[in-house]
Amino acid sequence: MTLWEIDIYPGPEQPDLSAGSIVSDAEDLGLREPLSVATAHGYLIEGDLTAAQANQLAQQLLADGVVERTVVAQVGDDELS
Repeated sequence: MTLWEIDIYPGPEQPDLSAGSIVSDAEDLGLREPLSVATAHGYLIEGDLTAAQANQLAQQLLADGVVERTVVAQVGDDELS
């Protein structure tokens, strides 16, 4: 069994709406310092999957390929850093 991590980010040229919301909420709390925030949705999937199958799950089931990009790798892989 392999443990895969699938991270889903806003696509290129797409606004990170969740990050914007966090920055706005922080400002409402009185935190006026400039914040750099980026968000992603993450999934852990364990199974006897090949890299191609894990990528297929990410691209066809979990992400919207028009406005999101995916990073798929085995847990602990440097690509996820």
